[in-house]
Amino acid sequence: MRCPGQDTQYWKPGDIFDVDCPGCGNKVEFFKDEATRRCRKCGQKVLNPKMDLGCAAHCRSAGACLGRDVSLPRGKGANEDQTKDNRD
Repeated sequence: MRCPGQDTQYWKPGDIFDVDCPGCGNKVEFFKDEATRRCRKCGQKVLNPKMDLGCAAHCRSAGACLGRDVSLPRGKGANEDQTKDNRD
């Protein structure tokens, strides 16, 4: 079974969308699971502003699904509670 987030049969209409190229303003079509695309007009690499792999943080099959290490960096303040505990 494929991940429901990656399987196109579960996609919604908004999962395929256009983004304006920051270099020339041309429309660049994205599928929700694409991280980057190249603008056909100017060749600039455009990042997917809606890319969200939050599911990879807790999914056992994320490595197989995405084909790479899916370790997510911990955000700022993630260790603050631990630091506070060590000071007491």
